[in-house]
Amino acid sequence: AAATAAGAAGAAVAASTAAAPSAASAAAVTAAAATGTRVPSGLDACVYERAPDPRILGPGPHELPAVPLSDVTTCPKRSPFHTLLTAQGTIYNTWQARIMYYHWRKQRAADGRCTDMTGFTRLAAIRDGKPDGLEKQMPTMFLEQLGDDFIRSHFGFGVLNRPHSVRVLLQTPSLLAQIEEEFVMVAETDHILTRPLVNLATLSSPAAYVFGYMHASHRTDWVVKKYWPEGSFKQVQPIGPSPAIITKAQLALFVDDWMDISVDLRSNADAEKCIQGWVQEMWGYSIGAAKHNVTHKLVRDFQAEPGAQAHNLKPDFWKSINVFHYTYGIEYRMDGRPQGVNQIGEWSLDKRHYGGAYPPRDLEPPPVGANAAACWLVQAWNEGIDADPDWPASNAFGTIGWRRECSNEAKMRAHPVASLLLGSKWSWAGIVPGLEFESWCAVKTPWSAGKWGLQTQSRTCDAQCVQHSFWLEFSGALHSLTLSSDGRALDSTRIGDGEKVALVRQ
Repeated sequence: AAATAAGAAGAAVAASTAAAPSAASAAAVTAAAATGTRVPSGLDACVYERAPDPRILGPGPHELPAVPLSDVTTCPKRSPFHTLLTAQGTIYNTWQARIMYYHWRKQRAADGRCTDMTGFTRLAAIRDGKPDGLEKQMPTMFLEQLGDDFIRSHFGFGVLNRPHSVRVLLQTPSLLAQIEEEFVMVAETDHILTRPLVNLATLSSPAAYVFGYMHASHRTDWVVKKYWPEGSFKQVQPIGPSPAIITKAQLALFVDDWMDISVDLRSNADAEKCIQGWVQEMWGYSIGAAKHNVTHKLVRDFQAEPGAQAHNLKPDFWKSINVFHYTYGIEYRMDGRPQGVNQIGEWSLDKRHYGGAYPPRDLEPPPVGANAAACWLVQAWNEGIDADPDWPASNAFGTIGWRRECSNEAKMRAHPVASLLLGSKWSWAGIVPGLEFESWCAVKTPWSAGKWGLQTQSRTCDAQCVQHSFWLEFSGALHSLTLSSDGRALDSTRIGDGEKVALVRQ
């Protein structure tokens, strides 16, 4: 337990308690029921179209195309492509993959017999390449992931498994033979198709999304020339490998450079000064493609990445894009205002909360005033989760309560038992010194500085619970603390995986 606590940052799931409905909002609901009027909802901000019967599209064997690929007469205008969902075997990736595959099936079914979306494979980089069980729900090809030592030597950049996996696929004839379509779409687990997708590419021109943060300039020209001496930054397109639709033959031309450049960039401190680490693999793709004269059609409406700061979104914005990429968290105050840049919201929909546990069912809707992106995405998650009868139970929280703010001293002193913790010291799983509650906010631990505060009423902590419960955060992990009424017993439950530790007062 002690070792787990010390290393909690890697596996922990941040969580907090959810704010209970206010007396005013409860009164509004009661009054609306009495008068027959409708209470405004954060789900009014968008138009969302559920599948007619989502559970029919739940987990199960992959359906063959309604019209086989060998039939070239029934659907003469069809240009079929195979979706390659690049993934790893982590909890974080698997729950996203399940939602992604559900929506792929939903849009494929909506597209009819002559859909271009004919094939799907989860290309999973797994330790030892062994099946992880998810192949029972979606077509999966297992490959051995890059070694732990290799990833650690490149600063934990697991994304390098994407070019690695694609290269293994393209260079292994027995695997490549399983992908019958000429075109492939490289996709990510945090993609959700918003509507049926047609093949945006041609045999001469692959198609890719335009990333605003991927524009090369004089400042990055030396990086381009390091890997392509005769090249220029002007020839490098503002794209990444995903989403992109491209022929297998075109991708094979530069897959080695995609991998090799990505690896070298991740090891280059000078490159880090002008190319952020989290996009270096994307640069590997774009430089590699340019080097081999593979020019992509730039598709600006291929996807969208809206957060809370995306204003003036139409209720049906999703009809003008193909993919919702939830790379950014959507953070709101409960009054409907954006929480602020780089801040966790009182209402928060962020994939990063679920690194060690699945999102729970029935995620709470956004507050009134939130934009259409928040409205659409929470419903897309809920639909995909609801359609999956085998979705694991979760100890994690929903969309409310992730924001952690220290309670003010007056509130702490007014709490029934908070004063019993102030100044106290506790062993943690036998480790002494363990926790020391130094002030109304600060906690000292053997692993890192921490903080603590009052719980608020939530789906997992009722009105009675909040009278003796607190939140605790340290080493990137969040815990729920329960203190006995006499202040002698303190129990911790880590949010996400539910690990429990009984603390002993010193």
